[in-house]
Amino acid sequence: MRRLIAVTMMSLLSLFSSTSAWAAKCNAADFAAAVDKSGASLRDFSIKAQPQLRDRIRRYAVAAKIPDTEPEDAALDAIQDAKLTSLDEKSAELLLKIDTLGRLPDASPPDCAKLEEIKILTRDMLAVMQQKSDYMLARLDAKIAATEKTEKSTANAPTNELADKSAKRSGIEEKALASPPSPPPSPKPPVQSWSTNTKPNDAYVPPEVAAAIPEPDLTNNEENGYSIAEIQDATRGFFGTVSTSLASVIEHAFKTSGRPTAYVLGTEGGGAFLAGLRFGKGTLFMRDQQIKREVYWHGPSLGTDFGASGSRTMFLIYRMRDPQALYRSFTGVDGSAYFVGGVGVTLLKGGDVIMAPIRSGLGLRVGANIGYVRFTDRATWNPF
Repeated sequence: MRRLIAVTMMSLLSLFSSTSAWAAKCNAADFAAAVDKSGASLRDFSIKAQPQLRDRIRRYAVAAKIPDTEPEDAALDAIQDAKLTSLDEKSAELLLKIDTLGRLPDASPPDCAKLEEIKILTRDMLAVMQQKSDYMLARLDAKIAATEKTEKSTANAPTNELADKSAKRSGIEEKALASPPSPPPSPKPPVQSWSTNTKPNDAYVPPEVAAAIPEPDLTNNEENGYSIAEIQDATRGFFGTVSTSLASVIEHAFKTSGRPTAYVLGTEGGGAFLAGLRFGKGTLFMRDQQIKREVYWHGPSLGTDFGASGSRTMFLIYRMRDPQALYRSFTGVDGSAYFVGGVGVTLLKGGDVIMAPIRSGLGLRVGANIGYVRFTDRATWNPF
């Protein structure tokens, strides 16, 4: 009997040990490494694919006589269609799934099976990127061929036009020689009187008196938040030569959301443009703590990002007292976009915290359609 009890106890201990070993097979570091590896594979593919795409864009720019300052935007706008939009949306969805799997719950142990899911989703993402790359090359080749064909037709047009003009001129001269000259016209009697009638301008619309601007609803106002003057001083020279538009956008943000309790200044770009990936690095400033700390963010970008690396971005942050509240995902608020002269702002929400990212130029083009942004205290997808 004692022997049976001893064997049973040994079996239970063995089972407990194996269960503990299984639970300890993976941890948060393993998931972080899996996500980082996924991001690295996307960047590697992007780096290999970009030379071919840049070459096609250069050829299209030459054929279409596009200025050197905007060849990428013009080429990408020319080939954008429903299929490319669908591929962008699919890559954004896969990216969100990978990112979500990489975030572990605080109260429960990690599910090690999800590490394999991250690998599968990464393979799916690479397949979408390959499909998008091939389709973009085919679209650019078709655009180049069509543009060159149009150019040849235009080049032949002047010769034919000159021949037509010469034939018409010869016919007129022959007709003039065959017809006798016409007598001069009789002089008209002098005008005895004249009058004018001015017709009312039906298109004229009298200017409307501007309606009084309603007082802004500052429901999120913080009395000890940053003032608009302080934010304007912080951005002075940061965005380059868009000061007038930037001032209008900042004023709009203050009217709609009040005084921010924190803000981030940083740079943003695309590390894997075929996947529609956007990443950034910046410095967090907090009003009531007088601290500065380095932060990172990433998220999907609906659209192809070639040249937005290094574009400047500012986040106005509201209702945040603890910097730890920043390290989470923030989703876009529908209907919150506001654009003025190449500068734009949208609203994002995560828990009680609201933020307003302000972008300009290429960064605005890439970040306009925001699905979500996730902040971290270290680089994950980021190549910084």
